Amino acid sequence: MPGLPEGSTFVQMRLWLLVTLGLAMAASPLAGQGTTDAGDAYAGYAALLSRYVDDGQVNYARWRVDDPPAWRRFLAWLESAEPSSWPAAEQRAFWINAYNARVIAGVLRRYPIESVRDVGFVGGRVRGFFDRREHPVAGRMRTLDGIEKEILLEQPLWDPRIHWALSCGSRGCPWLRPEPYLGDRLDTQLDFQARTFLNSPNGNRLDRDSRILYLTSIFDWYKDDFVRAAGSVRAYAAQYLTGAAAEAAQDDSYRIDYLDYDWSLNDTR
Repeated sequence: MPGLPEGSTFVQMRLWLLVTLGLAMAASPLAGQGTTDAGDAYAGYAALLSRYVDDGQVNYARWRVDDPPAWRRFLAWLESAEPSSWPAAEQRAFWINAYNARVIAGVLRRYPIESVRDVGFVGGRVRGFFDRREHPVAGRMRTLDGIEKEILLEQPLWDPRIHWALSCGSRGCPWLRPEPYLGDRLDTQLDFQARTFLNSPNGNRLDRDSRILYLTSIFDWYKDDFVRAAGSVRAYAAQYLTGAAAEAAQDDSYRIDYLDYDWSLNDTR
């Protein structure tokens, strides 16, 4: 299957995804898993993302009003799936999809909200959006933090590129792809996410006068992952940045600092 050329626009990417997605679903090695097979589940989820996600932002208002049956079926499949015996790439794709879908579900339950950080007190205790045990996935109630930090960012699934695939429901986070992640295309998808996000205004900003390269705060929060992967944040970023930002990342005279994170909801309104 041909890859998407570098420099392609979001619209071109979306057209390419629509053409290739059906072939990828048909070729899924997980057909027959559970009451709904993975190919059918991901095809339904792909249609939802295509309908409600535009340029990485989500039309929560329309999604909530429509309450599409395909959405309920996909969440039910996530709950009943048993990914532990699948190949590592398929497991990794499953848990990324599960995280992103359960973020959407968490927002839809509370919509309208201005930010996922507005989620606070329950039963007299402060519990945030990411540490509530309200997400049924693979036979257990889980937190979003648990999916991220206890499954995806641990062996055997650890891969620092996962940070560019998880969409936390905020404008500062990596944009939500208008397609599911699939094991047999995951390397291409993750590399595309890394290049696209890190070269966006949310990924970096270069101040030549002050000789500062500002990077997303994700590099600060998860520094250990990037040091483990490439030896330093600077070296990791340089792999994906382009142009002047890439040159600055490789120039020790530029200081690395971090951008303020935009926690406002990734809503199309």
